[in-house]
Amino acid sequence: MDWERLRVRYSQLAWQQRLGNLASTLARAATATSNPRTAASVPDLLREGMWVIELSKDDTPLETLTELAPMQRELGLLRRAWEQNSDVARPLLTFRARAMSDRTLVLAGLGQV
Repeated sequence: MDWERLRVRYSQLAWQQRLGNLASTLARAATATSNPRTAASVPDLLREGMWVIELSKDDTPLETLTELAPMQRELGLLRRAWEQNSDVARPLLTFRARAMSDRTLVLAGLGQV
């Protein structure tokens, strides 16, 4: 993954757009867990989600950041769990990634509560 390219791309977006991309990344991670052909991409997708949150710290409202910070930590834990035993982590990761994606859309003003 080219993290510098991602940094440049995401830094040009408004924080709401960045969160929309984060929601998309999390949804892709949730979907990728169940497909043997895409399962190898899960750790990179989770890392990308953590990276997007990190890049959002300077211009995202504080009340939104207070929800993103625990999400970032959870993504790291889920990534480690996936790398240790993907069969055990799969159901939880799928559920949590989808839930975080939905919540991120709401935080960005792109979804409904």
